Amino acid sequence: MQEKEVTVMKQNCTLIATLPNLSNVERVRKVLSCPEISEARFNTGVSTLMDVNEVVPLLKELSAQYSKRIWLDIKGRQLRIIRWADPQYEAIELNHQISVVYPAQIHFRNGGIRNLTRVKGNKVIVDHPPQEAVGAGQSVNIIAKDLEIEGCYLTELDKQYLEAAAQQGMNGVYASFVEKFEDLSEIASILPKAEIVSKIESLKGVELVTKSKIGNLMAARDDLYLQTGQNYSMMKHLETILRSDSNAICASRIFSSLEKNKAVDFADFSDLTLMYNLGYRRFMLCDNICNYHFDEAISAWKEFCYG
Repeated sequence: MQEKEVTVMKQNCTLIATLPNLSNVERVRKVLSCPEISEARFNTGVSTLMDVNEVVPLLKELSAQYSKRIWLDIKGRQLRIIRWADPQYEAIELNHQISVVYPAQIHFRNGGIRNLTRVKGNKVIVDHPPQEAVGAGQSVNIIAKDLEIEGCYLTELDKQYLEAAAQQGMNGVYASFVEKFEDLSEIASILPKAEIVSKIESLKGVELVTKSKIGNLMAARDDLYLQTGQNYSMMKHLETILRSDSNAICASRIFSSLEKNKAVDFADFSDLTLMYNLGYRRFMLCDNICNYHFDEAISAWKEFCYG
């Protein structure tokens, strides 16, 4: 009897997908037509070679066709590289101006870590060039004694997407690196009817959650783990987010072993079970999993929910 009750409880879980690149229509339709997917996220940081005013109407059309809500994931103060560079000879340019208190490190998405030796405006110089290519669109994390991301929360591209969403009557927004109430106000100034899910990805974001009644949250675990020190305190932060929003989304690192293996590691099933036992019921798959390992991820999700 107890085993049956656990199975029924797990059926209350929902899975959110990240849309594959819109240039691959077949993959996009496959994701949206999957019965296990309840809604989807569109990552505005990924290039589609389409104008924003082409993308948003297409998303609205796909949302209506498959009866699944599509959320615009805007980048906010997430740090991203804006121009291809050879760091041996030139500075790396970021999408925001920053100031840091040293020591400071930059973590590249491919896992490389380098010390920052100089920061000026939105340009940084690193000690020893990273082994992998440093290209436009890549997100990075900077870990420093103190880091200040200067200027407005919204990027110019964020504003374009929000303006297009307002014209199309789309209001679902995932907002990256929310750290202040003013971040949400900036979004609402362009999209007044926005329904915003705040992605908590830093200590300042956790502090905002702790000190306020902010709701509609996402635990964006990949960046959050880096930004909070890569230690066991992560469990406390995940609990804090869930206490503030019992319906919070658990994102990042779901079935991430598929990026290296053909089958899901037991550690991934253990992680999902731990998050479930903490109280999370909404989960989101990341870009790479939905782009290249979707079938395997859905199979593993069914095992988790019904097996």
